Amino acid sequence: MKRSEAFKRHKINILGVNVDDISEVDAVKTVLRLAEAKNKGKFVVTVNSEFVMMAQRDPEFAQILNDADLALPDGQWIVNSKLILGGREHDRVSGVDLVENLCKLSANKAIRVGFLGGFSSVAKEASKRQKIMSPKLKVVFSDPGDPSIGYDLRLKGVFERIGRVDILFVAYGMGQQEFWIERMKNKLDVGVYIGVGGAFDYISGVKLRAPKFMQELGFEWLWRLVLDPVRIWRMRVLPLFAILVFWQILKNYKKRIFTNNLDNTV
Repeated sequence: MKRSEAFKRHKINILGVNVDDISEVDAVKTVLRLAEAKNKGKFVVTVNSEFVMMAQRDPEFAQILNDADLALPDGQWIVNSKLILGGREHDRVSGVDLVENLCKLSANKAIRVGFLGGFSSVAKEASKRQKIMSPKLKVVFSDPGDPSIGYDLRLKGVFERIGRVDILFVAYGMGQQEFWIERMKNKLDVGVYIGVGGAFDYISGVKLRAPKFMQELGFEWLWRLVLDPVRIWRMRVLPLFAILVFWQILKNYKKRIFTNNLDNTV
């Protein structure tokens, strides 16, 4: 399904993945508009460099990302690459901030939200904390769920009982959540699905988020690596990502030079 014409924005192509050049404020406003439109099956992805590298290996995953209604820059490496490749917006739209901002602004609207994924009671704890912060927030669902096909039928029954969910935060982790959403987005009465990775861990307090100054400097990834050294296995792709982006910049530059020379000879 193609992106809604009403929500098309300027996108920057990063190694074949189109990322919206959008500020954090506009990202939140756009998601709220999608939710309030009372449509079904809208899809928001939060893209980091690991997503882009996975898309290099998996064309189906790349297609899912590019067909999303909104592809947000979650990751400083993505933001920097977007700026170098012609983007203007400097904001990083992290999954944690997106969930918290949407919950805060949804509280005074007729928007029903759900939390799906994470381990054990993390989803329930995350939703509970958001309710404490915004007492009027309408949380109608919170469950660890299961990204396997076997869980889908039971979940469909649950959603038939609780009715409409305007925003569903899905925290199954990179890849799993996107494939699950693609499989289920037209089967449940959900307005907007948002893949948020490990956001519930930080919102629930299970993991400690980086200090604000590190977030602002773009070093939250380093904080996560220090607290969870196992992440080095996932982050091993970053040097290759940087090399490929540099190569894309070089190719774009050569293309512009060639085009300019061609124009001058005509």
